[in-house]
Amino acid sequence: MGWNITDSEELEDAIFKLKLKLVQKIGVCHGMSVVDMGCGQGGFTASLALTVGKKGKVLAVDVSDEYLAEFMDRLNKHGVKDVVTFIQADAVNLKDVISNEFADVVASYRLLEELKQPKAMAGIVKEMARIVKEGGGRIGIVELCTEPRNEAEEAYIRLHRESGDSLFEPPEIIEAMKAAKLADIHMEKVETNIWFSPDLAKQDLSHAQVWFDADVEKSLGKLIDKYGMKYPAFLTFSGVK
Repeated sequence: MGWNITDSEELEDAIFKLKLKLVQKIGVCHGMSVVDMGCGQGGFTASLALTVGKKGKVLAVDVSDEYLAEFMDRLNKHGVKDVVTFIQADAVNLKDVISNEFADVVASYRLLEELKQPKAMAGIVKEMARIVKEGGGRIGIVELCTEPRNEAEEAYIRLHRESGDSLFEPPEIIEAMKAAKLADIHMEKVETNIWFSPDLAKQDLSHAQVWFDADVEKSLGKLIDKYGMKYPAFLTFSGVK
C-alpha cells in the first residue's frame, strides 16, 4: 500500500476529476437545469455547471453563506459563474424558494453526512423529489461508502464518523427514495484512487472535506502517520420521478 498524492493542488485536481465523473454517473447532461443541494464550497457545483454548459443552469442551495467567497472563487476558476445562481436556504423546506418540478436533475454531494439531525434526511429526499420534473426528472445522491478496504480508508471514514457526521447505510437512503415515490432506484459504487500522504493529511484540507477534531486527530494519529488517508469508494443513488 502507498499514497499517490503529496501536494494539495494535486489533491484538489484529483477530487474535481472525481466529481466530474460522479456528475455523469447521476445522469447530468448538457443543457439541463440542475439544483445542487448543499453546495458548500462549490466544487461539485462547478462540475455540474461545466457539464450542463452555457445552455444549462445550476441553482446552488446551502443553508449557510460561510463559504460564499470560496464558492465564487471556484466558479470563476472554472469559468462557470454565469451558469450558477446561489440561494441561501434550508434544504429541508424550499417550498417558498423553489417551485415544484423546477429542475431536470436535483443532486447532492455528501450532503447527508453533514446533517446535524439525521432524522432530516428523509425530508430532504422528499424535497428533492418535489423539485424535480415529473415524467423523467432524476434525483442523484452521492455519499461515501462506509466499508473500508484498507487502513488508509479506515482513517478517513473514522475521522468523519468520530467527528459526528451522519454516515447513512445504503438501505436507509434507498428507503427514503422509495418513500418519496421515486422509481427505477439504482445504486452504483464508484472506485477512487485518491490516497494522500500523512503530511498532506495534517494540512488544512477543507476543500477535500477533511476537518480535524482535536480529540479525533489524537486518536487517529498513529494510523494516519503510518498509512495517510484514502478516499473510500463512493456510492451514487439515482431515482426517477
